[in-house]
Amino acid sequence: MSAVARFIGLRYSLGGGGSQLMSFLSRLSMAGLVLGIAMLVTVLSVMNGFDREMRERILALVPHISLAPWVTESGDWESLRQDVLSHDVVRAAAPYVQGNALLVKSSRAEPVQFFGIDPAEERRVSRLGDYAKLDVMQGQQLVLGSGVAKRLDVQAGDSLSLALPQSGQRGVRFFRFAVADVLHSGTELDEQLVLMPLSEARELLPDQGIALRLALHDVFAAPRVAWELSMLHGRDYHISNWSQQFGNMYHAIQMSRKLVVIMLLAVVAVAVFNIVSTLVLVVNDKRGDIAILRSQGASRGDILGSFMVYGAVIGLIGALLGAAMGVLLSLGITDIVAGIEQVFNLQLLRSDVYPISYLPSDIRWRDVLMVAGIAFAMSVIASLYPAWRASRLAPAAVLRQQ
Repeated sequence: MSAVARFIGLRYSLGGGGSQLMSFLSRLSMAGLVLGIAMLVTVLSVMNGFDREMRERILALVPHISLAPWVTESGDWESLRQDVLSHDVVRAAAPYVQGNALLVKSSRAEPVQFFGIDPAEERRVSRLGDYAKLDVMQGQQLVLGSGVAKRLDVQAGDSLSLALPQSGQRGVRFFRFAVADVLHSGTELDEQLVLMPLSEARELLPDQGIALRLALHDVFAAPRVAWELSMLHGRDYHISNWSQQFGNMYHAIQMSRKLVVIMLLAVVAVAVFNIVSTLVLVVNDKRGDIAILRSQGASRGDILGSFMVYGAVIGLIGALLGAAMGVLLSLGITDIVAGIEQVFNLQLLRSDVYPISYLPSDIRWRDVLMVAGIAFAMSVIASLYPAWRASRLAPAAVLRQQ
């Protein structure tokens, strides 16, 4: 590409030459491209944020694999733990007891599924201790998810009753518990989680067998490891993994990300099409200039290169500004949404509907570079047709019409 082509292309694209129409059309094309790229980068960052929170927060709070005995006998769970820990993917194992009950506070009642855990052992398999004070849970004390606590209108220090159905008997027994702490994880666990000390749960359910919660080095290996464990212990234990509860949600996030990328790439394509329209109008507006340049010795390649540079500069500036705006929006989107919720006293994301109660964001520079690069390449390709048309103009015919 000759220096003349680069000079003319840069002069046109940057609004030189005294033409207000050229300047307006260039800025309009850039603005459409900037907005499209900024939207795509921001939405990609939000979807990446959901993916990260799913992996690093939700799957760090729930057991990757659970082994619950089929029969109502505790069995030798210590031997079972040593056995499963011998698996190279299993990182840790902790005992728990699970039961169903009804929490009652004044006129409010909430059916729950409670878990008896050992706080020291639980830290090995989950991060529940990061969001609630499990160590203060002693004796007849509970840790409630914030959603459960809100529905019962209780807080740390309050008392409530736990109604437990009695097997083989009619009626229920009531037990008095105090709320040791309220768990605020920002996930859907807040809506259902009830924890108590393992020793207390064993007293409430003396015939209930002790189960194990497993944590893995590779969380995505859970289905395979669960199948391998079922081959060894499937007769005595019901074995489940996180993908049975959250697998559909995780795959839905991945599918939504792909669909959003396709839809927003279409928005970027529309913005790029605007560059084609702009260049066609510019070619018509500059017919006289093109004819004069050709008559003074400029080749068709020079004219083609000039308008290719025009489209490339618009695409480059639009891609850079759009990527920068998208990154800035992605950095502040969590605080922006939180501020909107606070100002208008509403909650856009509820943990009983969505996996988390806030809008996350995770900027991945690979995605930013990919979006900017694709938009720039589309801009250059879109410039080919108008530039080719400009290079095919006949100077004599154009000058006769002036």
